[in-house]
Amino acid sequence: MSRYVPALFKITLLGSLLATFGTPATAATETLPAVVERVLLQQPSVRSAQALLNAADAQVSQVRSDYLPTASLSYRSGKSRDETQGIPFDRTVRRSDASLRWNLFNGGTDFYRLRSIRLSRDAAETDLDDVLERVAAEITESYADVVRLRQTIGSLNETITRQEGIETLVTQRVHMGRIPPAEQDLINVRLIQSRTLLGQLRTQLATAEYRYRLLTGAPPEELLLPAITPAAHESEVAQLIENLHERNPRLRAALQRVSSRQADIGAARGSFMPSVDLELSKRLNNNTDPVPVTDSDHGGLVRINLDIPLGGRTIARHSEAVERHEAAQADADQLSNDLSREIADLCGQLEEIAKIDNSLEQRVLSAQRVAAAYELHFEAGRRSLNDVSIAHDDLFEAQRNLIETRAKSTVLRARLLSMTGELREALRTRYHPAPIAPVLLGSKPAVPASAIAFSADSSDGVINAPLTAPSSIAEVEARLSQWAAAWSEKDFERYRAHYTADFTGTGYASSAIWESERRRRINQASSPVIRIESLKSEATGQDRATSRFIQHYTAGNFSDTVIKEIDWIRLNGQWLITNETARPLHAARKGSIP
Repeated sequence: MSRYVPALFKITLLGSLLATFGTPATAATETLPAVVERVLLQQPSVRSAQALLNAADAQVSQVRSDYLPTASLSYRSGKSRDETQGIPFDRTVRRSDASLRWNLFNGGTDFYRLRSIRLSRDAAETDLDDVLERVAAEITESYADVVRLRQTIGSLNETITRQEGIETLVTQRVHMGRIPPAEQDLINVRLIQSRTLLGQLRTQLATAEYRYRLLTGAPPEELLLPAITPAAHESEVAQLIENLHERNPRLRAALQRVSSRQADIGAARGSFMPSVDLELSKRLNNNTDPVPVTDSDHGGLVRINLDIPLGGRTIARHSEAVERHEAAQADADQLSNDLSREIADLCGQLEEIAKIDNSLEQRVLSAQRVAAAYELHFEAGRRSLNDVSIAHDDLFEAQRNLIETRAKSTVLRARLLSMTGELREALRTRYHPAPIAPVLLGSKPAVPASAIAFSADSSDGVINAPLTAPSSIAEVEARLSQWAAAWSEKDFERYRAHYTADFTGTGYASSAIWESERRRRINQASSPVIRIESLKSEATGQDRATSRFIQHYTAGNFSDTVIKEIDWIRLNGQWLITNETARPLHAARKGSIP
């Protein structure tokens, strides 16, 4: 009896199942299950499939009526001018008859026709399931596409911001004559390329958002990258393919239509048999004025008709049914092959994505460290602008690859679940938001730039490569000049990068407290200027050095002069400050530095 449950009730039941999906995290955030719940039953393709199912239900009722007899009631009222033995006269006739006609045998045509229509109706119901699954997958893909493009654009905007910072630095150096003008052309080319790509991505995002709006009827607000926890059986490709006949709605519908076409052959074969009809008729009344010589006033009749088909129409009908069955079977076989290949391909792609997911995160983290270190080396004049640009591009591509792979994983799993008829159930029970960690989408490395161990002389960017060249006083003093410049420019990140990761200033309980206080003071300073005088640097050991100098500091109306001593250590080619002390100038003999 379940197959005859009204279709509208089934849709209502489906809505109640989907109602258990997750709810939006905030007023402006809408999770994927909430979107599916809200718009799935409103889709035109779903409404069309539902209408076809209703039509199939009506066809079943039509064919079932062939089992019942046909009753008829006739009434005749007429006037005529007759002539009897040359004498004309007017005659009035009032007559009513009733009859009942029932087909007793037609070779099983009615039975097979009803079976065919019922199977077609089941196929229409399965088509509705298939449409619901495919639309849910389409909504998932559109949702993930919007998230993917938004995150990619955010990553590219950060890259452009870093490139613009480099452009400012390059412009200053070109004006000072420290680097050739061609370097400015290079960074301009890189910026144009990035901005062009940004325009293309924005166009793609506008298209994706429009598609999302068409599907859901509302513009996308704050969306969360969706994910679906994989089930154990999803990794067993052979088992998935073996269960296609039971799980895939489209293939089940195709096989149901094959069975329907098989029943059509039985209906056509029945047309070769004689048709036996039973007919009962009865005259209810007869009023004829004047009464003819002989006429029936009341009566009954039992008649059996035997119709024997002749000619080639029945043969052609049978041949047509056979060929349609063959075509339906071939279509089902082809669909089974296509689905098997698609499932194997989806499983293969998901397996590969699972293998490389962690490595993609590591690639982003490594690219962040490379870009940060190359910027430091560029400031020190030990890396070319092209090296820095390539590092920026590599970081963006790593982040873009991570974003696209995460979104692709969700879309592929949604397609696989849609093919097995489980997507809506999986959204209800196995959905979870899976946003990418902000640290992976940013441009700053997870560790301070000052702690990045990098070879200053290597061209392949190998992290933690040791530096074997002897200590250079010139390098220390160049590094000191960069430190003063970063302070004067109120660039705390560059300033902090000159210290070791665990540096703790005198009088501070921890590195974090010192860092917070220095950040506040540097940011609040009004046009600070740091001038170094009487600099003396000397090596104090292997990969260690000390710089002593007079530091003149002015900021707004404040000025200060101290004698400063800085201890340096070289970690894999990078000179970093390990200790820093300062005392008033009057504490020493005038004009001398201890």
